[in-house]
Amino acid sequence: MKKIVLGFALLTLSLTFNACDNLDLAPEDYYASGSFWKTSTQVDGAMVGLHNQLRGYQFTLYTLGELRGGTLRTGTSFTGSASLNSSGIISQDIRESATGISGWSGFYSAIFQVNNFIYQVEKADYLVAADKSYYLGQAYGLRAFYYFQLYRTYGRVPLAKEPKVVISTPSTVQDAYLPRTVTEKETLDFIKEDIEKSVTNFAGIYTTKMQKAQWSLAATQMLKGEVYLWSAKVKIDGANPTTTVADLITARAAIEAIIPKYSLQSSFANVFNSAATSSIKGNNEIIFALRYGQGEATNNYSQFIYAISDALTGYVDDKGVAIPAADPLKVNGGGTIIRYEYKYDLYAKYDAADTRANVTFLNFNKGTLQATNLRKFIGTVVEGARSFSDDFPIYRLAEAQLLLAEIKNKQGQDPSAEINAIRTRAYAGSVAPVFVNGSFEQNEIAIFNERQKEFVAEGKIWYDLRRMQDASGNPLAFRKDLNLIGVLDNIAGQNHKLLWPIDLSTLNSDETLKGQQNPGYSGT
Repeated sequence: MKKIVLGFALLTLSLTFNACDNLDLAPEDYYASGSFWKTSTQVDGAMVGLHNQLRGYQFTLYTLGELRGGTLRTGTSFTGSASLNSSGIISQDIRESATGISGWSGFYSAIFQVNNFIYQVEKADYLVAADKSYYLGQAYGLRAFYYFQLYRTYGRVPLAKEPKVVISTPSTVQDAYLPRTVTEKETLDFIKEDIEKSVTNFAGIYTTKMQKAQWSLAATQMLKGEVYLWSAKVKIDGANPTTTVADLITARAAIEAIIPKYSLQSSFANVFNSAATSSIKGNNEIIFALRYGQGEATNNYSQFIYAISDALTGYVDDKGVAIPAADPLKVNGGGTIIRYEYKYDLYAKYDAADTRANVTFLNFNKGTLQATNLRKFIGTVVEGARSFSDDFPIYRLAEAQLLLAEIKNKQGQDPSAEINAIRTRAYAGSVAPVFVNGSFEQNEIAIFNERQKEFVAEGKIWYDLRRMQDASGNPLAFRKDLNLIGVLDNIAGQNHKLLWPIDLSTLNSDETLKGQQNPGYSGT
């Protein structure tokens, strides 16, 4: 979507989902149709459709949140058989002519559908009050989530607040386009307003649907914690935050409200297990996840796996044990070609007793060559075929605990309890190294290191680098001296890259964007 033209949009809906909570979707109707938005069943199907649309952005979320995090390789795969993708993004060669993403990342299509849902449900007199309120809690939460992705990517963005329909060719440019907000604060304030609307409409009801595969009050509380922690730490409109103390209090209250409602899985591997029965999907560590049901949809992680035709003879694992030359991960033809590959240096950061290392990666070694293959989201084998059907977690309890640690650290309090809780699970069966409270920077880097090892491939690390700080209050993104942390060369020459540029196609096709390119990038 190269510009924001709010015309008729096809609303993807589902009227049914089966006992396995599959998102079984089909296009049903248009915005202006008189045959839809008549029953609660249709509204329920529309909400399932909104989540199907969100699931379609899984790799966009990964691209925006992880590819720039300094942990992926460029060039040729370790097998020598494939060129790795997204080298410009991975190496921070971000230019307005080669952004790697375009059209505001495509999120306005989804925002239009959420706006339409809000409009229709708010006037739906056929819904009982409690159901209407719950649906609106979900919708406002989803809209805030989309806008938070846009805000962290671009800063100021157009705010589409209602489903404006343009039936004929607009007579004025104002009919076709929405201008960016004047300030970043305006965008952030709108996100906070939507979060409060979501919390209010949920009315304290923490019930979740479809095994955590639909938005809930707990998801809104996690988003609230993220947004207010960001607001407390990250510069806005070029200035340091002025509401840090209040924002930290708000973020902490949101996170602490949900932590007692969930529990860590005893095994790190069980968090992501996608056995054919799918009984562990939506386990009690998961707060909200994008659902990938067997036979229904697959995630994008086949791109991180060797191809069956790759020569793997002669490799050994981290213990020196020979790796089978024939399909050691039992891809069974489900792999394609390696397009993304994590650096061995990231694998090397794990201690030998840290179970997350070999749940997340398979380590390949041959002579001086050391490499990894991601296996955290490798899915399951059904009837002899590999299905990449692991859910993609948006929020889980481990993140809530580490967000609380980060909040406490910024408040000048001891975050060691939360850090050690994550380490204890990671070192299951072994004695975990105990973290002892230190300086602000020592604590912050310790939290970052746990997040980096805990959330591989979950789309978090670039946002962590932007939000988390050193002793001087600068983003960790500028700390080139820290192993696998710094990804920008220096503040003076690279700080504009904290935000992405608007791609030239979008910039030049929208009259309201003339002269509106993000600072540090060319406007033509």
